[in-house]
Amino acid sequence: MAIEGPLHKAVLSALDFGVVRSPGSDFGNLLFPIARSLIGQATMGGTLVYPTMRQIKIGTYLRREPDKRTYGGIVRGRSMADWRIWIESMARRQVDEDAVAADDVTITYTGLKKFFHDLVGYEALISNWISTNRIDKAGDRMPIDIGLHIRRGDFTENKTGSAGQSMQIPTHWYRQAFLHARDLLKIDRPRVVLFTDGDPARLASELNIENVEVDAADDALSSILNLSRARVIVGSRSTFSKWAVFLGGSVAIWDAAYDISPYWPVRPDKDIFL
Repeated sequence: MAIEGPLHKAVLSALDFGVVRSPGSDFGNLLFPIARSLIGQATMGGTLVYPTMRQIKIGTYLRREPDKRTYGGIVRGRSMADWRIWIESMARRQVDEDAVAADDVTITYTGLKKFFHDLVGYEALISNWISTNRIDKAGDRMPIDIGLHIRRGDFTENKTGSAGQSMQIPTHWYRQAFLHARDLLKIDRPRVVLFTDGDPARLASELNIENVEVDAADDALSSILNLSRARVIVGSRSTFSKWAVFLGGSVAIWDAAYDISPYWPVRPDKDIFL
C-alpha cells in the first residue's frame, strides 16, 4: 500500500544508516528536530519517519563519562512498518522544512532553528510522543521539591562573564539559587536531587546542602523526565535543563547573567533570574 502525503523526517546526523548514525548532538539538542517533525506531521498531515537514535560517540568514552550518550535503548526500536516508512523516505525527494512541500516528498527537519520558540503550544504533543515511545525503566517516581542541574562535562569555565550558552555556572550560584527555591516553597527540609555530569560527591560537598540526593538514572531521557518532576528547577545553561522545564511546566531559576531569550520564551510567572 502506497504511503500517502509527505513524510516528516528528523535528520539527527550527517550520515544515517538506519541502525546507527554518525556522531551528532547531545540528547537535548536532538529533541528539537524530532519535536518539529512531530509538529509538521500534526499540522500538515502525512507520516512521521521514526528517527534513528543510536549514534557513534567517542569523546564520552575518552572522558570516562557514566552516560556514553550513544542514545540506543532509550526509545523503542523501529517496527517493520517504521522500517518501510524510513526506506520510503530515503527514496523520495528531500526538501527542507522551510520549503513549500508536496505530497510526494520527504520534509527534513535539521538543527536547532529557534529552539523552544518553535515549540510553544505543542508541549502535550511532544510529551505524549516521548511517553509513548520511551523504554520505561523502573526508577524513582517520588516527587522532587528542588532539582539542581549542574552541567560540567564539555562546558567551558566562564572566566569572562559571558552571557552565552555552553558555559559553566559557578557552584556558589547554585547554592544561592537553592536557598531562594527553598524560600519559595516554604519548606525547611525539601527533597533536593542533583543532576550532573560532573563529580556528584564533590559538587554535593561544595553545595553544602543537607541530604542532597543524586539522580540515579542511567540515560539522558530518564534524567530529563526525572528533573521535569521537580516543583522548582535550578537550571544550567544547557538545553537539558530547558527540556525538563518545558515538559514539566515547572518554576525555574536561571542565571541572570545568561541571555536566555534567544533560546527560551520567558514566562513572567514562572521564570526567575537570580
